[in-house]
Amino acid sequence: MATDEALNPYGNYYFSLEIGGVEVAHFMECQGLKSSSQVFEIEEGGLNSRTHKRPGQSRWENIVLRYATNASTHLLQWRDMFLRDQFGDRRDGTITLMNNAGEPIRAWSFKGAWPVSWEGPQLNSGSSELAVETLELAHEGLSVA
Repeated sequence: MATDEALNPYGNYYFSLEIGGVEVAHFMECQGLKSSSQVFEIEEGGLNSRTHKRPGQSRWENIVLRYATNASTHLLQWRDMFLRDQFGDRRDGTITLMNNAGEPIRAWSFKGAWPVSWEGPQLNSGSSELAVETLELAHEGLSVA
């Protein structure tokens, strides 16, 4: 039987990103921790009550990260390398979800990632909101720890 601790839900608001063994930022939002597989439906003559479903190609969604602008240019420099046709710098990384005490709860590790796009903050002199940047990463698969 599962322990009470194992069944406690955790918030989705405290997580970090590590790339190449270096923690690069704490993010406000992370999307794209998703995989899907194509489904082939095969009809069989004389069997009209159902179809056979077989798996096809599997794929991973791109990871989209939103973070408050800070002094670090680590992620921008990585994106800039791809803009200068230096495609060999794919990196592995981990997104770690933490509890309120800052202890790791679950981690999603990705491999062969590269920055597909970066979007700078929307600036507005009449606003007091945080300046937020967006980074999108393509990758070659996730594993959950």
